[in-house]
Amino acid sequence: CHRAEAGSSRSSHNTFERSSCLAWSCTLDSFAMSSGPAKKANGQVKGHEIFIRNLQEGITSKQLAQFFSEAGKIVAPPRLQLARGFGWIEFDSAAAVAEAVSWSGSYFNSRIIYVHAAKSDADGQGGMHIPALCEETVQKMVAPDPGGVYVDGTFGRGGHTKAMLAALSPKGRLHAFDMDPEAIKVGKELMAKDSRFTIHHAPFSSMRKVLKSAGVSPGSVSGVFLDVGISSPQFDDTSRGFRPEADGDLDLRFDTSKGVPASEFLKTVPHEELVRIIEEYGEESVGGHASRRIADTICLARSRGELPTRTKPFAELVARAKGKESSGQNMHPAKMTFQAIRIHLNDEFGEMRKGMQAAFKLLGEGGRLGLITWKFSERHIVDEFFHSLEAVRDKEPLLKWYQEQPEATPLPDGPSMVNDEVVKPSENELKRNSRSRAALLHVMYKRNLPRLAHLEEKAYALPAWADVLAPVSSAEADSNTVVTKKSKRQKTTEAS
Repeated sequence: CHRAEAGSSRSSHNTFERSSCLAWSCTLDSFAMSSGPAKKANGQVKGHEIFIRNLQEGITSKQLAQFFSEAGKIVAPPRLQLARGFGWIEFDSAAAVAEAVSWSGSYFNSRIIYVHAAKSDADGQGGMHIPALCEETVQKMVAPDPGGVYVDGTFGRGGHTKAMLAALSPKGRLHAFDMDPEAIKVGKELMAKDSRFTIHHAPFSSMRKVLKSAGVSPGSVSGVFLDVGISSPQFDDTSRGFRPEADGDLDLRFDTSKGVPASEFLKTVPHEELVRIIEEYGEESVGGHASRRIADTICLARSRGELPTRTKPFAELVARAKGKESSGQNMHPAKMTFQAIRIHLNDEFGEMRKGMQAAFKLLGEGGRLGLITWKFSERHIVDEFFHSLEAVRDKEPLLKWYQEQPEATPLPDGPSMVNDEVVKPSENELKRNSRSRAALLHVMYKRNLPRLAHLEEKAYALPAWADVLAPVSSAEADSNTVVTKKSKRQKTTEAS
């Protein structure tokens, strides 16, 4: 049996694209469709199995088997859950699994697929984190320049990173940052497999300094990507204390080797500071009533020596202080308090602001800054950053007025930024990954154009701007109305 494969190639850097147009001169046995990973009686996955995600609706078990048959001997019919984009294939050896996993990021039926060694998991997802807006990120960030230098400031478990690497050419380079020791372990494994990739155990706000020592100069980077907030693997790790529903140490740090855990922080934080943290970062009700009551309850427990050091009892304490959830959202009453303390301990918003500024300085002309945000407070920071660097638009009303003024001087060119429309998850993605519902992808481009802030500064300084701002009197408004009516009558007479 032989195969003719059109438009497909594979390199040591996993940049190959497998075509959906495969011509086969022999047939394989028909495979029946089933769902979920095959498990032994004890719940463990049978044999050597891979978990595949982002599969296209309409594919068959036979097509999937044809695609992966080159990796090794398939010992059971592939199983599919196409409504969620999932599939599982069982091989006869660990070597076959390793080969198949190395194909992660390949194209199958015109869609990028992601391949992992399967794990037993209660929800049938193979224990895998599904990165939000992954295809859109790769398309907007990497596709314009596959040979460029890129930065993934939030490596996590490498979901977006691997997809970006798959889209890079052999000349491309990708640097990733993370503070989580578990993420660094995964990053080092990937670095050993792909010479184009480097992982840095550092906050992404330090990317300019770190990359300088790595030989990457300001203005030479094609794209910087940040998926801000907490990653799903961190959230699902009960030992880190990020979930109020699960029991674990009340830690809440991304980097457990630095700083103090939340359980220690809460022993010393002043009451008013705690109120501010919960209100500002937990997005609690206006007026601060909920924030104050939660802080009161924490301080009362602290004064009695009864402050919990584990997540579940601490979440119950906060829930008693807050009462029933009134936001209309189906979430634990303590969720936003956990979020607030986590954001403070990790200085997430400060990191975000410093990281965007560092990225802007690293980007070259036309370079792209992409961010995935998950909540209003993060989007506010993105808007704040963009508007400080926003380029003047051609049809900007203030620009037209400014250019008409005799005292106007030329505006200095950039650097500045323009942006795209925000990208939301597709319906297909929401079927596969309900967690992506709140995600938004923001993409900004560095340009050498005058900044809108500079235009506003110059325009507001002109004497004529005072006339623009001056209110119009009633008499003047009536006079303008009369003139307008006369003009209309004049035009009507001329036309007749």
